[in-house]
Amino acid sequence: MYNKTRTPAIAKKRYLQVSLEDKDKLKSDLIQVLNNPSRSYFSKKLNAGIVDISVTLFSAITDVFKKYDITDCWTIEEI
Repeated sequence: MYNKTRTPAIAKKRYLQVSLEDKDKLKSDLIQVLNNPSRSYFSKKLNAGIVDISVTLFSAITDVFKKYDITDCWTIEEI
């Protein structure tokens, strides 16, 4: 049976660790990686996470957070 996990890809607590100065830059970078400029889409991903994230997207988001010196941006949990 398929085991679903929810991956809060844009971990809210990590996002909140960024300084106010860098928050807009981080948000812009993440929106570009997610390839969707909608504020509601970004907010949904920030708060609810991503189910079954691709390796490519996982790597891209990790790289964005690394630019802001955040290396542990993932929380994986069962749904």
